[in-house]
Amino acid sequence: MAKILGTLVVLALIVGAFMLSRGPSLTSTQATADEPAEVPGYAARNAEVVETGDDGRPLYTLEADLVRQHPNDNRIQLDAPRMTYVTSDGQLWHVKARSGQVREDGANVELYGDVHLNGELPNAEAPMVIDTSILSFDTKRQVVTTHAPVTLDWNGKKIAAVGLSANLNDQVVQLQSRFHGSFSSK
Repeated sequence: MAKILGTLVVLALIVGAFMLSRGPSLTSTQATADEPAEVPGYAARNAEVVETGDDGRPLYTLEADLVRQHPNDNRIQLDAPRMTYVTSDGQLWHVKARSGQVREDGANVELYGDVHLNGELPNAEAPMVIDTSILSFDTKRQVVTTHAPVTLDWNGKKIAAVGLSANLNDQVVQLQSRFHGSFSSK
């Protein structure tokens, strides 16, 4: 009886060694092959993109130190983005940030970290300056928005608020909360 038990144990070891030496089964190989991998996208240094309107004139120019595409989610990551927007009446708006992202269709540009927006307004003595930490730029509607704290500086008047919506073409700025203002006597 011990001889039969010993033979079964040796046979079991041989079968186990054979199964382990065959490698992964077809099922586990298929599962690994079916898992989607991140498809490599493009990357570019010192990139510049110019978006034009229906009339062929530039609407905005977007520059970044580094651009990386993530094709799995149609997102383009921007390092140190700078953007110049031209309103319908020719006024210029400039924005810069530490980082940002844009979807492949270019309809929304999201900017993050030390966002600084300044632009010309007709009959103003100085450009309007908006500082915040996060800013969303809807390039189709020409509207910038944020729900973060914001500082607005215009003609020596400073206002702090939380949240802002500005239509750059219509030159309408709306603060989304109660605000605190500081006006100089100049």
